[in-house]
Amino acid sequence: MQSNVAKKLDLTFQTRKMWESNQLSIDCKHPVTEQCIVGIPENPKLVPVQQLPKRSVSSNIGHAALIHSFAHIEFNAINIAWDAVYRFPEMPKGYYEDWSNIAAEEAYHFQLLQNYLLKLGYDYGSFPAHSGLWDMVEQTSNDVMVRMALVPRVLEARGLDVTPEIIQRFRQNDRDDAASILEIIYQDEIGHVGVGTKWFVTICEQRGLDPHEIFADLINEYAADKIRQPFNEKARKQAGFTQSEMDFLTNFT
Repeated sequence: MQSNVAKKLDLTFQTRKMWESNQLSIDCKHPVTEQCIVGIPENPKLVPVQQLPKRSVSSNIGHAALIHSFAHIEFNAINIAWDAVYRFPEMPKGYYEDWSNIAAEEAYHFQLLQNYLLKLGYDYGSFPAHSGLWDMVEQTSNDVMVRMALVPRVLEARGLDVTPEIIQRFRQNDRDDAASILEIIYQDEIGHVGVGTKWFVTICEQRGLDPHEIFADLINEYAADKIRQPFNEKARKQAGFTQSEMDFLTNFT
């Protein structure tokens, strides 16, 4: 719920360290708010996707705008990870281990991108951004199974599909520093999607449900407009997608 960017980062790293040193308990002493309340800074201004600036790799300002869009994704990912911790009490301890670690990794990713933006003469908030990243979080606030299916395995998984091509474009345009940052993020995001897969499958098994059938049903209900080819099948399989899921996604689009 912290809206100050620097304080959110500090609190994220501090909380993760406290968790690692067994200073925190998973016992829930307060009721969870029904609404997904999230702290966001005054800038960037949030606008419809159609109003975002062009993000050309070749021009300096276009490159900065593209990096800013990645920073915005990572900033939202910090909030998404902490909401996964906060919103769903009574999960196994390993769940909170996974998602607090993801929160810290997303904060690290954001720092890498923000520092790079500063070298370019910009900062997080220098460009407008869009608000759609949080919509799926709100739609999945009532069920941890639905959250695990759709936020990591749809929204984050899309990053696995598109990031390698962007890295290649950065290399071709002598943006090696930016490419190296995205390579770090890309490798970590495979693990993050894998965490979503692990807990989605675990919860389905606990409820006696078939993960493939449930995933297909949830795609049809919540995310039909968010499935786009091409898919990075290798990375998705590393993150736990089965061949039957990949066949479903390929035929879906």
